[in-house]
Formats: sequence, C-alpha cells, structure tokens
Amino acid sequence: MRLTTASGTAGLRGAALTVALCLLLGACSLAPTYERPEMDMPAQWRKVDLGSVPLHTDWWKRFNDPVLTALVEQALQKNQDLAKSLADIDSAAAQMGVATAGLAPLVSGSGGAGSEGASEATANTGSFAARGMSRSYLNYQMQASASWELDLWGKLRNIRSMQTDVLMNTVLGHEALRLTVAGETAKAYFSLLALDSQYATARRTLKSRESSFDIYTSRYQQGDITELDWQRARAEVETARAQMHTSAVAVDQAEAALAVLIGRSPREIISAAMPRGARIEDLPAPPVLPAGLPSELLMRRPDVRAAEFLIMAYNANIGVARAEFFPSISLTGTLGTLSSEAYKLFSGPAGAWSYGVSGSLPLLDFGRTWYNVKDAEAQKEAAIATYRKSVQTAFQDLRTSLTSQREANTIVRSQLEQVKSLRRAVEIARLQYDNGYTDYLTVLDAERQLFSAELEYATALRDRLNAVVSVCMALGGGWQDPDARPGVFGGVEELKQAQRDAGSRTPAK
Repeated sequence: MRLTTASGTAGLRGAALTVALCLLLGACSLAPTYERPEMDMPAQWRKVDLGSVPLHTDWWKRFNDPVLTALVEQALQKNQDLAKSLADIDSAAAQMGVATAGLAPLVSGSGGAGSEGASEATANTGSFAARGMSRSYLNYQMQASASWELDLWGKLRNIRSMQTDVLMNTVLGHEALRLTVAGETAKAYFSLLALDSQYATARRTLKSRESSFDIYTSRYQQGDITELDWQRARAEVETARAQMHTSAVAVDQAEAALAVLIGRSPREIISAAMPRGARIEDLPAPPVLPAGLPSELLMRRPDVRAAEFLIMAYNANIGVARAEFFPSISLTGTLGTLSSEAYKLFSGPAGAWSYGVSGSLPLLDFGRTWYNVKDAEAQKEAAIATYRKSVQTAFQDLRTSLTSQREANTIVRSQLEQVKSLRRAVEIARLQYDNGYTDYLTVLDAERQLFSAELEYATALRDRLNAVVSVCMALGGGWQDPDARPGVFGGVEELKQAQRDAGSRTPAK
C-alpha cells in the first residue's frame, strides 16, 4: 500500500510538471513577425498644408441639397449590399468567437440507461441460469468529460488572431462599401439631374423647331423657300423629337437604378416617383480641395486598411500551418457514476474516473503539411500584392479626381460661354436667313451646334459635381474632421485596440 501511494504521488508530480512545461511552451508562436510592406511613396505629398476647410465624413451635405442628403442616408440604411455586408460582419465575429472558445477546455456531460442481453449459444458460454447468473442486465450511467488541447506551438492562438484580423478586414470592407454606396448614390442623383436638364433641353428645342417648321411649311406652300429647306427643317424636328424620347428612356433608367441603390421595395421601384431637389444648374460647386496631401492620409482609406488586415490574417495562418509539423498534446479526463440500480447511482462505490495525456505526431504524410505551409505563404504573398494594388489605386484615384476637379470649373465656364455664343449665332443666322442674306443650311448648322452644346453643358455640370464626389471617395470619406471619424475607427491605434478587445472578448452566458 505504501509503494502504491508513493507511485501515485510521483505520477501526480510528473503530471503537474508536464502541465507546467506545456503552459510555458504555450507562449511560443510559429507565425512570422508581421511587418507592413514598404512602398515608394511620393515625397512631394508629405508635409503639405491641408488648408483650413475640413472635409467631414458626411461630405454629401456640402452640396446643400436636402433631397440628396435624404437619398444618401436612405441608401446607407436600406441598401441590400450593405445589409449583406453587415451579415458578413456577424459571421466573422461568430467565427472569431469560435476560435476564442477553442483556447479553453471542452467540457461535456452525458447520461443514460441501457439494458443488454447475452447469448448462451456462443463458444465457451454455458447456461447463465446454471451458474446463478442472469442473461440480461440494466445499467445507469452519468459522466462529465473534459479535454484540452495544449497550445504548445501557438496554433490555436494564431487561429484566433487570424479570425480577429478577418473580422477587422470585414468591418473595414463594410466601411469601404458604405463609402462606395454613398458615392454611387450621389453620382446617380447628379446623373439624373443632368438627364432631366437634357430632357428639358430636347423638349424645348422640339417645341421651338415645331413652331419654326410651321412657319417654314407656310412659306414653302407659298413658294418662298425650296423643298430642300423644308425637308431639312422637318428632319431637324424629328432629330429633336428622337433626342427627347431618348432622354426620357435614360431618365427612367436612372430613376430605376437610383431606386435600387437606396433600397426601395419592388412596388416602389415600379410606382414611386423619385424626388428632385435643385436643378443641376443651381447646385453649388464646393470649393476645390488642396492638391497637396500627405501619403499617410490615403493610408486611412478603409479599403487600404482592410487589405492590410488581410495580410495580417494570412501571416497568422502561416503559424497555424507550421504548427502541424509538431506534436499535438491534449489533456483528457472523465468523472462519472455507473450502477445497475438507479438509487445507487450517486453512492460512493458507483463512482468512476479517469485522466490522461494523449498526443499525436505526423510521421509520414507525403508532404501534405509542407504543401499547406507553402500554400499559406503563397496566400500571404497574394494578400501583399492586393494591398500594394489598393495603395496604388488610392493614389491613382486621388490623382485623377483632383485633376478632374481642378479642370472641371474651367470646362463648365467654357461650355457656358459656348452656349451663350451659339444662342446669339442662331439669332443672327435666322435674322440673316429671313432677310435673304444667307441660306438655310447656315441656320441648321447653328441650331445643331447650339443643341449639342446645351446637351454637353448639362454633362459638364454633372462631371464637375462627380469630380467633387470622386475626391471625397478617394480620400476615404473625410479629413481634418474633429466631429466624426472616417469609418468605424479613427486610426491604426484604435483598430489595434479594437482588435485586442475583440480577441479578449468572451461570449455572454
């Protein structure tokens, strides 16, 4: 008995030492140290005065159009792409919770009652009755079991880190999508107003040409003009008519597209009218933003930050794959009762227990683990390429949008002057034609040029407004905003803190 006790004590000490050593090794991680990919940033965009006018995250209010504001806010609430993105966030958060729970022991309970009967016809089995035994018996059982995989090589912690980074990638992806939806809604609204203007221009031109055609018809019947001039006048009427109906189709398509963007129901898409605010000619052009911007500003864009978290997720996944080369060790234990009679189930003699340590080590997998590591490394390289492309796209967006915004005012002014000049040219051409100083072809050319210029003027107004929207989107939604933060989080440190908070969060009981 003394020998058994000493042996048991030594066994317990050995088990305790093993657990302590495992916990100490649990601080290991086989994931590479993460470093942000270096890129050659334009030095001339650093240390530049950003100006005194901030760009707030609700940038669409800069246009002073309550209808536009209402449409954008409705889109942010009801757009179905955003609804799906929110569901993706919930899914990513749940997966992170699963990974966090994987660090803790798994405890389960079971119970049951079962009856069995033995055969007397098998080899070396005689009559149970002759030996005073029963062929059948009934057992009651209850037990609790626990298992805990020791995270010796950081595999489970890297899985949690990976899922946390995936969650942050999903959150920032949602913010990037919000910015895209807001920008697309604003641009769709401006396109609708421009099409309204073009429709009004075509309708006005058609009415004017029909009135002129009536006069030309009367003069043709009197023999004052040739059939050639009359046919040309008739053709111009039909040209304006076709343009009016073409614009009507475009307006309807723009309304339907905008209705889907803002999340309207199928009934509303078919029957509800799309509201309008100010005419596109009356919308203000917000002040031009400064061309000099620090590179760090673009790194705040949600799509760029989302791409970086994806690198971090795949970086942690390399540690998960490398851990498969090493042994997996688990602690197991059970505690329960077993009895043939229910009232004895909780008595001392009915108790049963077991504990132990189990482990597994891959010996021959024909390169499966090695290829998994190579796959994880390749996924990280792909994520790095995606990140670099996101940064490149950010600078491309800003360069093109700033140039468009800078030149847009000049284009609009030139188009407006062209329209004014052509209107005067049409008046002069008609006056000269009526007095016999020129032919009708000169009048037609002047009218055609005016009609085309008026249509292009509406397009130029739309492009100028779209350029402002593009700058706001290129900047990630806002800068120098003391009252609001671009996206869910304001900066890298807040993102890291949110990541740490998410990693330490436990499910509510």
